Amino acid sequence: MKLKRFAALGTALGVALAGIGAATAAHADPVSDGYSIVGSDTLQDAVAALANGTSITGSSVKVSGSGKALASWDAFTLGVSGGVGKIQTKPYGKIFDRPNGSGAGRKALLASIGGLDGLSFTYNGVDVKNQVDLSRSSSKGTAVSGGVLTYVPFGQDAISFLYKVGSGADASTAATWISDLDKNELASIYTSSSSSPVTVPGTSFVVKPLSLQASSGTWTTFLSKIGVNSNALGSAVVGGATNTTTPENDGTVLDPAAGEVQIIPVSAANYIGQSNGAARINTMSGVSIGSIGGVTPTSGSAPSLTPNASFYSSEWGRTVFIVVPTAKISSGNAAYDQGLASLTNPASSSSLTYWGSSVLPSTTKAVKIKFGFGAPQDSAFTANN
Repeated sequence: MKLKRFAALGTALGVALAGIGAATAAHADPVSDGYSIVGSDTLQDAVAALANGTSITGSSVKVSGSGKALASWDAFTLGVSGGVGKIQTKPYGKIFDRPNGSGAGRKALLASIGGLDGLSFTYNGVDVKNQVDLSRSSSKGTAVSGGVLTYVPFGQDAISFLYKVGSGADASTAATWISDLDKNELASIYTSSSSSPVTVPGTSFVVKPLSLQASSGTWTTFLSKIGVNSNALGSAVVGGATNTTTPENDGTVLDPAAGEVQIIPVSAANYIGQSNGAARINTMSGVSIGSIGGVTPTSGSAPSLTPNASFYSSEWGRTVFIVVPTAKISSGNAAYDQGLASLTNPASSSSLTYWGSSVLPSTTKAVKIKFGFGAPQDSAFTANN
């Protein structure tokens, strides 16, 4: 969750608060006797809307797993130092570190099922057996046949960057230049040093790049797309490779001084969802989303922004996923869970992963479109991470 977002109320999810230990978990987080999902910030607003129930399409839409509620935990939460803190996902369950991103969410899910050997239940020093049922992921694991985790496409997103220009006589010139960068320029910015930062041509404006918290799928995907290894980040990058606190998709973290331009990677879908008012809060006021190589990520204007199909299908596009234990959606397996299979069934218009032919406002597909996602371009696969 963005640091300035309101945490989803447990009562809105139809869940019961546990009586023991709840005070030490993050305030107003849900505790569910149904299914729990953690992980990526990029997917969390759309997933929370589907879990809580929403009428943003003009029709009431809410997912459940064969009658069991789904409760979604944000990657960051309000009022906690660093926005992370602890969570408790099941009544009377263990309290453990909040999984604050795609990688952390997958690790927590893997530990919940015992890891690759079925015996390794530890996540950040806590036994989390059966505490996490699903994870949200905006990045991919390594596909392997028969992997213990199955990645089911949630939708198509794209990576771009937010920018904000500080005051100064050349601010207009700086804004024009920063609004459209190419891959090489982005790589140059993120490998620049504090002693020799990138400057806007023809001005004295200095470009100050920000990193995201290291577990972020948006951050790792952005680096891979601009061809920069985290070890090669320049000293000009605020937060660097060991950043653990800067939330993704939060425009309020950009606060350039006079003569500065700040940029940070962003999910195009998240920018659209917030700008359109679909998300719980809009942090994008006063910041802009950049074009890459002359192609803008969005079409139209708020509150009717839509994805630019050309950008989403380019090298900057990415499919985002719901991750589920393979055994629990494999019919005939002793661990099979009908509710989890229903939640991740792409053929069901009431599942998290539906992208079928129906365009009715009562479908989950219609909700995801409001949040800036498009039809996924990748297929489901299995992995061990």
